[in-house]
Amino acid sequence: MSRLFATARTSARRAGLGLRAGLPAGLPAGARSSSSSWSRGGSKRSALALAAGVASPVLYFLTRDTIELDTSVPPQGKNVSVADVVKRRDGDEVWVVIDGEVYDMTKFLQDHPGGPDIIVANRSRDVTPLFKPRHPSDQLFPGHLPAEVKHLGPLAPASSDELEAIKLEISAEQLAEDERVLTERKKMDERGLGVIVNMKDFEKFAEPLLSKVAWAYYASAGDDEITKLANASAYQKVLFRPRVLRRVEQCDASTELMGSPSSLPIFIAPAAMAKLGHPLGEINLTRGAGSTGIIQGISSNASCSMDEMLAEREPGQPLFYQLYVNRDRAKAEELVRKIDAGKFNAIMLTADAPVGGKRERDIRLKGEFEGPAGGVAVKSKDTAGVAQAMFAGVDPNLSWDDVAWLKSLTNIPVMIKGVQTVEDALLAYEAGCDGIVISNHGGRQLDTTRPALDVLLEIRRLAPHLLRPEFRTPTGPSPDSLAEPARLTPKDRPDGAGMPRRFEIFIDGGVSRGTEVVKALCLGVNGVGIGRGFLYAQSVAGEEGVEHAVDIMKAEIELAMRLLGATRIADLRPCMVEVVGEAPRPA
Repeated sequence: MSRLFATARTSARRAGLGLRAGLPAGLPAGARSSSSSWSRGGSKRSALALAAGVASPVLYFLTRDTIELDTSVPPQGKNVSVADVVKRRDGDEVWVVIDGEVYDMTKFLQDHPGGPDIIVANRSRDVTPLFKPRHPSDQLFPGHLPAEVKHLGPLAPASSDELEAIKLEISAEQLAEDERVLTERKKMDERGLGVIVNMKDFEKFAEPLLSKVAWAYYASAGDDEITKLANASAYQKVLFRPRVLRRVEQCDASTELMGSPSSLPIFIAPAAMAKLGHPLGEINLTRGAGSTGIIQGISSNASCSMDEMLAEREPGQPLFYQLYVNRDRAKAEELVRKIDAGKFNAIMLTADAPVGGKRERDIRLKGEFEGPAGGVAVKSKDTAGVAQAMFAGVDPNLSWDDVAWLKSLTNIPVMIKGVQTVEDALLAYEAGCDGIVISNHGGRQLDTTRPALDVLLEIRRLAPHLLRPEFRTPTGPSPDSLAEPARLTPKDRPDGAGMPRRFEIFIDGGVSRGTEVVKALCLGVNGVGIGRGFLYAQSVAGEEGVEHAVDIMKAEIELAMRLLGATRIADLRPCMVEVVGEAPRPA
């Protein structure tokens, strides 16, 4: 076969059945038999998959093997011969083959988010290996296919020699890359998930399992990646003040985020292109979040469609949606209506990415992603990279006026994602938003911006009224705590600011430890987003990698709470931490 991380094709593809399959071959056996404490959805889903006739996904790479056509699916429309496809290698018409179907891409070239070069460079070829890792599995289904793309029909049965004419040209370098990844996955299969004891381990073990392009996209950040590193190191200046001799045998870290229940005070921060790391992509995140009871933030740039993820949603499972506003407001409004119909629990309006940042690791490997340097096709002429290609349709003129526009279209709570100053936090409240996500896009946008934690500290210092009343007090000891040392925390004072409505504050960027989550909670946030960590987890072991990651975070959060003297999220207060170098402020 000629495909990368492709799922086995069955009649379910055209029947429109959802992807409900187990882990692909080549992923860790430890993942398939994990001892996670969460109730399992994996076995149930595998049984459903078999009942529906959906084969488990198989791990494939770009190879020189003979192309195999899917003979289990009845032909749809008029057959297209290989000779007709090859004829379009020259001329005005541009045809490609995807999953044994032939498509005329001529009128879609200029509208392709990744630009026309990648399509033109691979015209009259089977581009399934390039298409699969970055497009939803239902992208070619009726109702999802762009109007400008014409489905011509199935590829007619042909001899091996004929099919050779439409195979992608693959370099020795790319073949070596495939072999390297396959070898590393076999090693991971032998290790199992037991070797992963913290979130950073997922990153360490994911790197050799990923293609160079996938690793560059996941790990990259803006310019010199200074902000990315600072996001993580900033938490070192927050120190705990544990209280001892407290009854901490039982601990409950469950909470509510934007009014939705969550088993932990964390959520999966929205991140794109999960299929670069695993054939099921964001579906792993939806399933893992559902089985463990945390909330997934879904990106507008996800490599799985909204419909695919909603089909995997557990009954009552809360989901947040990260909205990038399209330049075409009609398309933007259509998406909001779809979010509304999907009954999402919150919308994160992306504010920190009017244009894509300069992510140099990503840019350097851009050619290989779109076909080239590694040898699949010819390099594109520009140097945009994977990330910048995704920002081509984003409206760079989005403004505060558009908050009212968005709120006029839906009753779903709206948060501003990407707040990096106290001034913008104030504006978000004044604009009627229900909350903010303090974030610098994981350091992937403007480099040398302040760490997200520093923005939270700025809000605490200059606009404490945005916090819940019990978190407006100073860090460290206070006259109140000294007056009643037997109390775990001082009595909460009445709300003197008189906030007329609830306003929730979230933070993401650089968090990889349960201790960091607890520090942020003590400083007043409602919840903490983790993005890259879950991308790495699903890359290593799919859905069960996500579950294992949640297991790790649960254990670390509860351990930190108990050693701090707290047994509920509601126990956490600013007096439980102090910030090195922070000037004292009056209680």
